[in-house]
Amino acid sequence: MNDSLPAAERKTGNSLPAQRPRTCAIIVSFRGAVDSAACVRSLLASTVPVDIVVVDTTPLDPDLAPALSFATGTTLLRASENVGFGRGNNIGIRWAMGRSCYEFLFLINNDAVVSANTVETFEKAMAVQEDVGIVVPRIAYFDDPEVLWYGGGDIDWRRASAFTPGINKSAVAPGAMIERDVSFATGCALFLRRSVILRLGGFDPRFFMYEEDVEFCLRAGRVGIRIRYLPAAFILHRAQGSTRDPNVDLSDFWSVRGARLPFYCYHIARNRLLNVVLHARGKNLLLAAIFYPLFLIRRAGPFLLHRRFDAIAAILRGVSSVPKALRHKYKDDRPASVQTISEQRPDTQVVR
Repeated sequence: MNDSLPAAERKTGNSLPAQRPRTCAIIVSFRGAVDSAACVRSLLASTVPVDIVVVDTTPLDPDLAPALSFATGTTLLRASENVGFGRGNNIGIRWAMGRSCYEFLFLINNDAVVSANTVETFEKAMAVQEDVGIVVPRIAYFDDPEVLWYGGGDIDWRRASAFTPGINKSAVAPGAMIERDVSFATGCALFLRRSVILRLGGFDPRFFMYEEDVEFCLRAGRVGIRIRYLPAAFILHRAQGSTRDPNVDLSDFWSVRGARLPFYCYHIARNRLLNVVLHARGKNLLLAAIFYPLFLIRRAGPFLLHRRFDAIAAILRGVSSVPKALRHKYKDDRPASVQTISEQRPDTQVVR
């Protein structure tokens, strides 16, 4: 099999090649075979051809390949360990960038599903607006499509993160339906030109999970890459697919009832402060220095009241780990194996 060709262009017998895909979709899957399969199925129903790469960061999820058995031609990359969301995407990015046939990369969460015309809407927008490097869709909750999850966003240094107006309100509210430039595009569904990766690289590997999309957008903004919010492109998101807690409302990550609250507190506290150190300067640094500690104190109040001392300790560990994160160096992530989903049998290549 010639793996340098997109799946949609590989010939079978005497048949002519199908239309060549311009986009490679990259999906990171952590113990999420069912969600990943639903995401892949929605991409295969797109009105334009799309090649698909699934990166297993479980790793070696025994359910993933069987769940994807319907998706002939999909590439399955196995990480050697759980490298997190950002580095998992980087594995897929590296694979796609090694093939010159793709004009665009589409980074999409495995717990999201696209509308049939989403990728086509992205590609047409990029053709019309050639100075735009990144586009991002309108996103609603999978279990309640009338409620907005993302409708455009901007960097807010008072939070040391991003602000997404209209979240948890109507998905068709006037503000959510305005196409516009934004300074923050969620990593849940990030559609970008190949040239953006050539210029910026992938996600910063120091961000295991959360806020890596904020850091990526800060780098993009610093070099003048335009980010465009396209409400005409629409997807549904289950939210927190890899860390889903049945006892917690999906819109309230900080719930004192959450079993995974310390994990969330650690990475949010750490990664927001890391972004401040890496990117905040002048007025932005002043805003973050004043308001971000107040934000953490306000969040810690309910934890103290409900005796969630594990969450408070996680915040302190996250903040204190930033100097080590700044010193740490990562090697380029490579997959431990590459597998092409086949109708007959998996075509597996072990990568040394």
